[in-house]
Amino acid sequence: MDAGRPFTVQDAAGPAVALARSAVYRFLSLAFLPPAEELSVLRSEGTALLRALDGLRAAEGDATRGGVVAGDLLASLGNTDGPALRAHYHQVFGHQACADCPLYETPYVAAEIFQQAQQLADIAGFYRAFGLEVAEEAGERLDHASLELEFMGALAYREAYALVHHGPAEVTLLQEAQRAFLRDHLARWVPLLARLVRRRAEGFYRHLADLAEAWIAREAAAFGMATADATGVSLPGAGMTLPTQDPQVQPVMCTGERCPLDDLP
Repeated sequence: MDAGRPFTVQDAAGPAVALARSAVYRFLSLAFLPPAEELSVLRSEGTALLRALDGLRAAEGDATRGGVVAGDLLASLGNTDGPALRAHYHQVFGHQACADCPLYETPYVAAEIFQQAQQLADIAGFYRAFGLEVAEEAGERLDHASLELEFMGALAYREAYALVHHGPAEVTLLQEAQRAFLRDHLARWVPLLARLVRRRAEGFYRHLADLAEAWIAREAAAFGMATADATGVSLPGAGMTLPTQDPQVQPVMCTGERCPLDDLP
């Protein structure tokens, strides 16, 4: 598959590629949630991740380093347990939306409350358009990394089904939705999240950051777009400067008394 053009119905092994992409997103989505006490589900999804990456290489000659990174990631996972990984998770990501390494999109791309509300409304619109909503028991805002990644995985899975059972119009709709969601959301901020994680983590979460950044770069290239570039922007609470696409975008800043994110749904 050429890196400079979007996916098309004519791509070889299209359903298998879409299913493999869905599996990668599913693993990333699960890995960005607080770990369970017992890691069997995450390890099982890790096995599916390796199969998916192997399948992509076979189908496309995919040259990303995702397979090597995934091997390191799963080796780290095999050397820990649920409580230890959960402690590491909270050490890296904190317990609140105002942590120095936010797992929510809006601190990276929206400066004002109304901009944050617009961003959240846009994400909600994507979810609703495909009959999806955040379950109450999820306990997370809809701009959490896990939920955005899960949504992309669902679209890729539906693409695989549409390639077999529906016509080109349905496939094109799903591909355009994926392209738009990457462009407007994941490709704008996940690379920045990954760079923050690498400054704070070793082992599993450092490898997870590497995989997430490599995967989003791979996806963006396949859909003919770029990820976040090298324009500096300060991120909350840590005195850090990382890139983003728009030099006018500034982060929401948290104080010891309150966080503007608390005003959002």
